Amino acid sequence: MENNDKKVEYIKKEIKTLKEDIEEIQSTCEHPKTKLKFLEEEKRVVKLCLECEKRVGFPTNEELKENGYL
Repeated sequence: MENNDKKVEYIKKEIKTLKEDIEEIQSTCEHPKTKLKFLEEEKRVVKLCLECEKRVGFPTNEELKENGYL
């Protein structure tokens, strides 16, 4: 049991470190290219950066039409 506790603790620390790394990458990215993605859990289409995958906004109606969402 103790061994599993240490594994879980290690994994949680690793996840936290990786999330911080992602935040750093996303905060310095200039988001030069985007893509549209439908998020099933939110039932909406969002605009994501192709390089860092950060949500950078919502598409216009024109972008939705161009990408086959309307």
